[in-house]
This record gives sequence, structure tokens and C-alpha cells, in this order.
Amino acid sequence: AVVSTQSGHYGRGAVQLAKEEEECRRNLNLATKNYNAALDAERKAKEAIDKQKELDDNFTELSNQVFGDTLTENPGVAQSSFGAHRVITDRWKGMSAEQRAEIQKIREQQQAEKQRKLEEERELQKEYERSQLLQANAAILLERETARKAAEVEKKIAEENMRLQKEQKDTLTRLTKEVYTNPPTEAYFSQFNTGTR
Repeated sequence: AVVSTQSGHYGRGAVQLAKEEEECRRNLNLATKNYNAALDAERKAKEAIDKQKELDDNFTELSNQVFGDTLTENPGVAQSSFGAHRVITDRWKGMSAEQRAEIQKIREQQQAEKQRKLEEERELQKEYERSQLLQANAAILLERETARKAAEVEKKIAEENMRLQKEQKDTLTRLTKEVYTNPPTEAYFSQFNTGTR
């Protein structure tokens, strides 16, 4: 009976031990399950935070791209630090409407200036041609006047020569008929150079 009591006692102790062991295993499994659930929740929370951070980063990047200098074509990003007249070619988005308008205005001013100069040159050319024509006409008139005066001078010289010829002829005729009526004889000439003196 002692053996049966002991074995009963041992049987109850084994059952109790088995219960406690089962209870301990259950508690351990529950603790492991709770721990794993806490780790899983922490992991999911961390993943949610990371995902939200990535979404925020992507949204920020998209916002920066959409509202940034690249897509809005801000010409300021192409300005070089070496001067306002220089640009960074890989960032240059082209000229602004104001720059294009300024270039168009300058081009129109240059065209107007060129047209004005062409008109001035045409006027100068016309004036030069008119001056050349007037000078040519004046030269022709001067040449005609010179030729007329030369003809008059030649006519006067011819008339003077005719008058002088007639006068000389008249003088010679008068001399031969009136003055030289007694031609000198040999006796007249022989009287000269006869003496030493």
C-alpha cells in the first residue's frame, strides 16, 4: 500500500509536473507568440514608416521636378558665374520672350538704319550724277565759248594781217612810186671807202 501510495503520489506528482510543464510550454509558446507578434508589429510599423518616408521623398522629388528650375525653364539656372552675357550650355533653355523681342527690335533698328544709309547713298549718287552732268554741260559750254573766242581771235588776227598786208603793200607801193624815184647810181656808191679816213 505504501508502494501504491507512493506510486499514486508519484503519479499525481508526474501529472502535476506534466500539467506544470504543459502550462510552462503554453506560457512559453504564448510568450514566443506575443514576442513574435510584437516583432512583426514593429517590423510592419517600421515598413510603414519606411514606405511613408519613401512616398514623401518621391513626392518631394516630383514636386521639386515639377516646380523646380528644370521643368519651369527658369533662365536663371543657365546664368554663368563668369558674367551675365555667358550661359551654361547644358542648362540653357533658350531665350526668353523679352530677349527675343529685344533681338527683333535691334534687328528692325539695324534694317531701318541700313535702309536709311541706302537711301542716303542713292541721294548722294543722284547728286553726284547731277553734278557730273552739270559739270559736263559747263565743260561743253566752256569749250564752245573757247572755240568761239578762238575763232573770233583768229578772225581778228586774219583781218589784222590783211590790214597790215594791205598797209605794207600800200607803203611799199608809195615808197617805190614816190620815195625811191631816183635809184642810186654807181657813182654814188663809189664815193664811199675811198680814203683812209
